[in-house]
Amino acid sequence: MLHFFEEFNFYAEITGFKEICAEQATTYLKDIRKTEPQNVWLQFFNSNLIATSEHLYFAVINALNAFRNNTTLSKSLAMETLLYASAQHQIQKAIQTIGLTSDMPNMAVAIISTDSQQIRTVLNDLSRILHADPCDAVLDLTIKKTCKIQDTFQITPQMIEVATKNKDTDLALIHLVIEKIALLSTKI
Repeated sequence: MLHFFEEFNFYAEITGFKEICAEQATTYLKDIRKTEPQNVWLQFFNSNLIATSEHLYFAVINALNAFRNNTTLSKSLAMETLLYASAQHQIQKAIQTIGLTSDMPNMAVAIISTDSQQIRTVLNDLSRILHADPCDAVLDLTIKKTCKIQDTFQITPQMIEVATKNKDTDLALIHLVIEKIALLSTKI
C-alpha cells in the first residue's frame, strides 16, 4: 500500500511478496543501490517478524524523522528504516534480527521516495524480477508469527495482557512493537 508522509514530502510503498527466491531479491537490491538515483530507498525484511504494515509505517516515519533531526544511526534511509523496524541500534544486529535471508520464501518490503512514480517503477521491476505480484497478506499476523514477534522483540505475555485491557491481543502486540520502535529514538 502506498502511503504519503505529508510532513516529510515522502512516499512509501509497504507491501510484501510471497513464494519468492530471496537470492534474486538480494541481487536486485544490490543492483538498485548501485544504479538508482539517491531518491529511491528500498529495504527488505523478514515478513515473519513484521507486525502488519503499521510496523513498517512507523519505522519509516521514525527513519524520516531521524534524518530531518540529524539523529540518524546510518547514512541510508533504507538502513535507518531497518534499524527502526528491528528496534536495534546496531546495523549488523538489525540485519540479523529482521533482515531477509536466503531461505525465506516470503518477504516484506518498503520502497521510499519523494516521487511516487519512481516507487511504482521499482515495485514493477521487483515484481518482474521475482516473478510475483505484491502480496500484502504476508504482513498479516498469524499465530506462528505472533509467537516469533513476541520472542524477537522480547514482548512477554504479561505485557500483552496489560496492553490488551480485554481487547484485541493482535492490536496490543502491534502497539507494543511500535512502542519499541519509538523507544529506539529516545535512546539515541
